[in-house]
Amino acid sequence: MTMFHASTEQLELIDSFTRPLEELFAPARLHKSESDYGQWVTGAEFGWFGISLPEAAGGIGLGMVEEALLFEKFGRHLVTPGFMAASLAAKTAYLCGDAALAQQILNGELPVAMARQGAPGAGVTLVDAASAKLCLVLSPQGTALFHADAVVERQPLDAAQWSIPLQSARLAGNAAAHAATQKIGADVNLLLAAQLTGIAAATLDMAVSYSLLRQQFGAPIGSFQAIKHYCTDMAMQVQAAKDMLSFGAVAVAEARDDHRFQAASALVVATRAAFFNTAKNIQIHGGMGFSAECDAHLYLKRAHVLDTLAGGLKASRAALRRETSIFGKDAA
Repeated sequence: MTMFHASTEQLELIDSFTRPLEELFAPARLHKSESDYGQWVTGAEFGWFGISLPEAAGGIGLGMVEEALLFEKFGRHLVTPGFMAASLAAKTAYLCGDAALAQQILNGELPVAMARQGAPGAGVTLVDAASAKLCLVLSPQGTALFHADAVVERQPLDAAQWSIPLQSARLAGNAAAHAATQKIGADVNLLLAAQLTGIAAATLDMAVSYSLLRQQFGAPIGSFQAIKHYCTDMAMQVQAAKDMLSFGAVAVAEARDDHRFQAASALVVATRAAFFNTAKNIQIHGGMGFSAECDAHLYLKRAHVLDTLAGGLKASRAALRRETSIFGKDAA
């Protein structure tokens, strides 16, 4: 039986995997519109793309609990969704029997971008794809892996709204390297939830630190009742998201009958926490929080990107309702 909360050993292990994050992935880098693909080899060398794949498949051989902890840290540092795309693409290739392609992804030879497609035949929203050789497309039908040249008619979306390159695009016919599979749907939801949880936690830390530093009327604003209430509400959002993420990771790791429901629940709770906390963090920072120089708005923008990849909160909630059918409830 896997423990509900991560053990000290698990936390220390993930810390050892993520030592470069503070130096290489400071959120302020996004003010310069720098792509994280320059650190792709670093991600491969640290085993970030295959942490939950079996060793026989070239992975690290850990589990979804450890992978969720890793991606929570990625969320804190606003690491490109491409790293999540690589992990899911390697799993997709492995499950489809293409061990050679999975190994190329794990080695960092084939950078991967992520896209969202709302319905079959519809266009896609493509995230941070300039250097990608493969594209992992998420849709209600599952995940599908495409070669980058199959994603055509790319048009940039307003960069100022996202702080990461986004494009609208179209898939060229049926050119998938591997067709859609629902087998890793819970993994997708869990990794999205992990990054959103990391965003919620990071913005709580930012808000608390700033409320202790900023002074008005001769006292830190953190001593004001309104700010205390905001920070307490933010802390409750983080606790809920972390607990749901932990339980979802355990459910997926143990392949419980309700693992899809728990992963979908984690995504909904984490999305709500990320949006609540990023908004309150900006508010606590006052006018500075809305400025281009402040890191606070970067987290809100990234929360919107991850929500877009999930299909939107409304769609996430609808998917969660469908999963309640395992309990004999109305799935409509």
